[in-house]
Order: sequence, then structure tokens, then C-alpha cells
Amino acid sequence: MERPLPILRAGPAREVGCDPTTLRRRVRSSGSDRLVRVGPNAFVEGVRWDGAGPRQRYVTRVYARLGRLGTPAVASHVSAAAVHGLPALSGWNAPVHATVPESMYRGRTPTLVLHTRPVPPAERVEADGVAVTSVPRTVVDIAMSDDLRTAVVVADAALRSGIGTGCLRAAVHHRSRGRRRADQVIDLADGRSGSAAESFARVVFLELGLPEPALQQGFVVDGRRYAVDFWFPDQGVVVEIDGRAKYTQERYLAGRSPTEVFLDEKRRHEGLLTVPGVRAVVRLEWRDLFDPDALVRRFRAAGLPCPVRPIRSARPAA
Repeated sequence: MERPLPILRAGPAREVGCDPTTLRRRVRSSGSDRLVRVGPNAFVEGVRWDGAGPRQRYVTRVYARLGRLGTPAVASHVSAAAVHGLPALSGWNAPVHATVPESMYRGRTPTLVLHTRPVPPAERVEADGVAVTSVPRTVVDIAMSDDLRTAVVVADAALRSGIGTGCLRAAVHHRSRGRRRADQVIDLADGRSGSAAESFARVVFLELGLPEPALQQGFVVDGRRYAVDFWFPDQGVVVEIDGRAKYTQERYLAGRSPTEVFLDEKRRHEGLLTVPGVRAVVRLEWRDLFDPDALVRRFRAAGLPCPVRPIRSARPAA
């Protein structure tokens, strides 16, 4: 689970001589004692905030809010996904989401969204003193309230983490609004998708009317086995999702330089084209998935049938 940054609040801070006025003054400071306000009566040391990533910053805001709302509040939806380490298709610039009893419901604000679907004890877990919806409940909440792309990305990640499909189905209440969408998401979810980009791509392919591809298909080239992201056997087309992290992050570099990784990928690409039955290899970046018109042109040029004409961009609405 993702842990928050240490949060300072006015009450306990008085014990070390840091009253509310001093905390607010430190927010305005530009020195080493600077604080960042992360919620009502909640502050984080500036140096810690500057060194944190987007997910940890968002999780910190979740904890700051949940501590304010009180015990009955349960972090849910995208906020629970962040705590559980699940991905977010639209990033972490989102309001805090919490599920509360109906008696606490006060609508939504730009920074806080409240939900009221009951959370039984079996569907909540404790994380550093804060209640969070379980992974299956989180997936179902997102499936019933968000778009298909976002929901499939989260559901695939849950399956990759070891959650079973049966657990996801058990979290769908038969009387819940949105249960049909939740069932659709669970039907589409596949833990073999290796990343959020691959999950997103599968939904885009579905929207474009492409045939259903095989995932992580293995090919042997010169004694080496390569698993490709998507394989369309009837058309002989391989589709790979390339991310820049492959050329920049150490976990992918594995001691190699970016140039060496690039050359290895080039050799891999050329090797796949020598496999009998492979006619074309299409390489996509994350940004390509947001331009379905260009995708259709590339897929048709490679021999993939795209019967559906894109009627809108995959780019999320502003």
C-alpha cells in the first residue's frame, strides 16, 4: 500500500511549540521551514512534499481529509485505488473520494466527493489508521461510476495483483445501480495485460472494432522467446506498446544504457518479422492511443480491419 507523508496538525503540534498561527505562517515561508497545506488543518513539510511523487502526494491529501471527516468515513473509488497502489488513467489530480453514512452526506466540493453506498466490514480494510475499501470493492465502485477505459485499467491491475475474478463478482451487489457496467468491466478484465497502457489499448481496440487479439503471445526467434503485447493471428499483425520508461528507468534498463536498450528493441523488432506468419509489427506509444483517427490509418495500412470510424478522440474531456 502507498503510505502518506507525515502530516502535521495544529492540535498535536502545540505540544512542541507549534501553534496554528505558526503553522499558517510557515505555509507562507520560502525557507527550509516551509510547510505545504494538504487539507483542513493538515500540513506537510515542504522538503518532503517536493521530493514526493504524484501518487504519494495524492494519498497524503486523502489521509489529511479522512482524518478530518472522522471514523465513519471510508476512502473509496480513486482514493482507495491510490492507497492500494492501483493505477489511475487520468493521473492523480483528482478530488478525494470517501464513502460515508447518509447522515454525513453533504454533496461534493472541488476537493471532496462523498458517496453513500454502504460498506460492510468485509469490504473495508485498515491502512495506517484509515479505513479503505477493499480492492474488489474499489474496482466495482470505479466500474459503476467511471468510464470503461478507467475501470478496465484498474480491474486489470487488480487481477495482476492476485485478486480473483470471483472476488470482483462477489463485490457487485445485484441491486446496485451500475451493476451491468461492473459486469461488463469484469468480463473484459484480463490480468495478462502488462501495464495500464496495454489495458487502455485493449479498450481502444474494442471501440475501433478490431478483432480480439491474443495477449502475451510467445514467439521463438533464434532460440530466444519473445512475448508480444498483442497478436492478431488472422491478419499476422503484432502490436506492441512502447513506453519511454523502458529507455529511462533502471528497472527496465537492467544495467544497460538507453542506446543498448534501443538496439535490443530494434533487433527484437526485426527478429519478429522473420517469424512465419508475422506480416507486420506496429509499435505504439501511450500518446498514440489518444488519436484514434491516426490509429485507424496505421492499423488499416498494416492489414487490420477497422470497421468502426472514430467519432471522438480518446482524449479525456477537460
